[in-house]
Amino acid sequence: MSFFKRSLISIWQRKGRTTLFLGLFLIVFLLILSGFAIQQSAEKSKVEARKQLGAEVRLKRDNDKIREALFSGRSSMKPLSRETVDEIGNLPQVKSVTMRGESAAAKSNLKSVEPKASGENNALNSNIPKMDSGQEVPAFKLIGTNDLLKTTDFKNHDAKLIEGEAITDKTSANSAVVEETFAKNNQLKLGDTFKIRGFSLDGVDKEQEYKVIGIYKSDKEVSAIEQMYEMAQPENQIYVDIDTFLKTSKQANIEDVTFYLKDPLQVDDFVSDAENKMPTEDNFFKLDAYTEQYEQMIGPLEKMATFSSIMIKVIVVAGGLILTFLSLLSIRDRKKEVGILLSLGETKVKVILQLIVEILLIGLLSFGLSLAIVQTSGETISNMMLSKQVENADPIVQQEDEYGREETKKVEPVDKMALQVNTTVISQAAGLGFLLIIITTLVPSIMIARTDPKDLFAQKE
Repeated sequence: MSFFKRSLISIWQRKGRTTLFLGLFLIVFLLILSGFAIQQSAEKSKVEARKQLGAEVRLKRDNDKIREALFSGRSSMKPLSRETVDEIGNLPQVKSVTMRGESAAAKSNLKSVEPKASGENNALNSNIPKMDSGQEVPAFKLIGTNDLLKTTDFKNHDAKLIEGEAITDKTSANSAVVEETFAKNNQLKLGDTFKIRGFSLDGVDKEQEYKVIGIYKSDKEVSAIEQMYEMAQPENQIYVDIDTFLKTSKQANIEDVTFYLKDPLQVDDFVSDAENKMPTEDNFFKLDAYTEQYEQMIGPLEKMATFSSIMIKVIVVAGGLILTFLSLLSIRDRKKEVGILLSLGETKVKVILQLIVEILLIGLLSFGLSLAIVQTSGETISNMMLSKQVENADPIVQQEDEYGREETKKVEPVDKMALQVNTTVISQAAGLGFLLIIITTLVPSIMIARTDPKDLFAQKE
């Protein structure tokens, strides 16, 4: 009789032992499968979280460095150069780049919208002295950009393009998009030109001529403080192409850059490459990959993945010890059977194979059962664990907007995860589980098989 057939008979006759091992293996495989599935699903959820944040990296002012420089008595700081932006923008991970800068412009002969504040605030504003050149203090805000629709007001729907076209990378020089009130006050329509003089502290500025390529409507509400200043009125904001903007005055510089990457998973590589392109001295800008928000979102996932890794190790160690102990007890009860087989001339190798095959067959059955129920049970376990981690997470983070102002933002951590039981998870769990079964069964089997048949008969059962 072959050792395989004897294995089947033994499994059928020893129903109690078979049921015990089947239940134990089912628990072991279920936990191992769940552990690997949670780890892989957590990695996929982290990718989804990064995609949700977007493949964006901002190059913005480093306010900490600026404060340090001011406290040390430094009065001037080197602006961000267009060459640096272009070098970083040419990296292979970059899909597109948006740039933004702000500068003031004098009123000259143009009509502006007066501050909304009244009374002494207006009186205070009207008593501001004239400049030596005869220009008034800034009345307009020039916003240089290479992508109008990605500026803050347009993204937040505080502003909407109602006529013409938006400023893009392909927009020709000396192009402007103006607010409809500004256009009416100055009798401007699409295709018309107007001149405006930039404003600088040292008085070195240029008058530029712009062509109106678009008209927008602003619904932005300004704060009480902003209502005091003419330049802060939304109607007095003029969007111009970035190249012409940089020629306006010495104060017209690139203040904020956003790099849009081809793949969210390239963020870390991009940041590493981009930092090598940054100036080593007099650098007052930093790269922000929304790391704090990302870590806030995936925090519960990281903790759950760590827990599942620990769970797998505990199951392997504890399960291995329990399986070894049960195998020893099971084989010890079969000393007489083993002795008879060896006495009849059966080789030790086939005896060991019979014992291993019995366990493997039970393991295969339990593995199949665990695959059938792991999706439901594992997902329930993982979501319960994840919900618990989310309860302990702080969803509030502090970040800077594109104007350098601190703002509080609520970031919702990932609180639900779809368990992924794919071929990788199955192969990992099967490999580890069956390796554990073979090792824990092989050790006591060899111990019995190495014993002389006469010694097996002589030992008490």
